[in-house]
Amino acid sequence: MSFSADIKNELTEIKTKSCCKTSLIYGFALFGRSFNSKRICLQTDNENTARLYSRLLSRVYDVDVTVKSGGGKRETFIAEVLSEFDRLKILASVDFGIYDGSIYKDYFYRDCCISSFVRGAFFACGHLTDPDKGYRVDFYIKNESLAKEFSSLLSEHFIESHISKCGNGYRVYIKKNEMIVNLLAFMGASAASLQFIETSVIKSVKNKINRTNNCDTANINKTVLASEKYRNAIKYIMKKQKFDTLPQELNTAAELRLSHPELSLKQLAAVSPDSVSPSGLNHRLKRIMEIYNDIKK
Repeated sequence: MSFSADIKNELTEIKTKSCCKTSLIYGFALFGRSFNSKRICLQTDNENTARLYSRLLSRVYDVDVTVKSGGGKRETFIAEVLSEFDRLKILASVDFGIYDGSIYKDYFYRDCCISSFVRGAFFACGHLTDPDKGYRVDFYIKNESLAKEFSSLLSEHFIESHISKCGNGYRVYIKKNEMIVNLLAFMGASAASLQFIETSVIKSVKNKINRTNNCDTANINKTVLASEKYRNAIKYIMKKQKFDTLPQELNTAAELRLSHPELSLKQLAAVSPDSVSPSGLNHRLKRIMEIYNDIKK
């Protein structure tokens, strides 16, 4: 089961207040598949979402709603009001303004009603990427004006979002980690919000560890290459029988480098019998390289 499905399952368990039921249905209706005299229908891949929609319409408007499943590899669930009489009964009770793509705020009596509306929108057209793979929430919306109004509504509640064209419709998306947490909390998904924060922190720590390991690996490779360069030069000097002619401090530095090929310059200076700094030791090794180059010439 996906992370998005887990969140929707959690949200279906929220007990909807009396003042919020119409707003929740409104979110479903405005962003769902169809809500008109010809068809009132919600199509989703989440069974709990379909059954929640069915219960809401049945209890609020006293109508019959059927839930059926279908599809091939990916099962889908359809909650639909089949009776034309029941559809007209619902439409006569509401004035959602779903035909002109506007959000009617007359149904939002309190902030909790807006939360329910956004929750309904997420049920109908929302998707959250698994935080292990990335940070993104998408709402797939049928027209641009509605997408803009919805994005503006989220902004009023400190949830920053953006809009992009998507096929025949538009996508309102949220990418910032903290904004996704704000959205989850606003919709009432407290457990999912905490899980998202925990996953994000773990992912951040893992990324930091990987960056550190990569940096350490790069440093080790750099140390090995530098060590090999100096050791080859020292061996060449020995081969040409010039090693004993080196000054004592260079002789000591050369023996250190040969004895400890795996150590960094700082570590090499720490085990040196002379009281020499890493920069001092580096200077001596460079002098050895100069001698090596002179011999080769």
